[in-house]
Amino acid sequence: MNVAHSPKTAERQIAPWRIAIDRVYQWVALLGLVLALLQVAFAALGFWGAEEKPGDQAWGMAAFEPHTINGMVLYAVAAVLFILGLLSRANWKVWVVPLVLFVLLYGVQGMLVGLGFGVSKWFGFLHALNGTVIIAGFAWIYLNRVWRPLRS
Repeated sequence: MNVAHSPKTAERQIAPWRIAIDRVYQWVALLGLVLALLQVAFAALGFWGAEEKPGDQAWGMAAFEPHTINGMVLYAVAAVLFILGLLSRANWKVWVVPLVLFVLLYGVQGMLVGLGFGVSKWFGFLHALNGTVIIAGFAWIYLNRVWRPLRS
């Protein structure tokens, strides 16, 4: 029996469309990582922009607008990664980690920023700490696909 055409070899072959999805996943993960890193700069921009007119709440909100919009883009990126991870079926982590990131971005970050401004600055601290976890999550996702890509 020819080894190249044995049933076990055929089972190990990965469909080309799954490999293509894994490559797209890798690029979207890189986009997420870059945008997550930019989030830190946008937060600083908002902070110093708000300091230009300390008593003006509308000015302060406008100063944080790039940070807010980029955050919304990030949870869309996490949702896309979740879907691509389900489709690629590379491993269970490629869809679980984006799902966790989506929850952290969509649910937790907004709650923490509201509590940070309304209740205590310590919630703002947790907002920044959670952002660091999110950056690490996007970095892990990207590096995981670079180091362990699907291959035929």
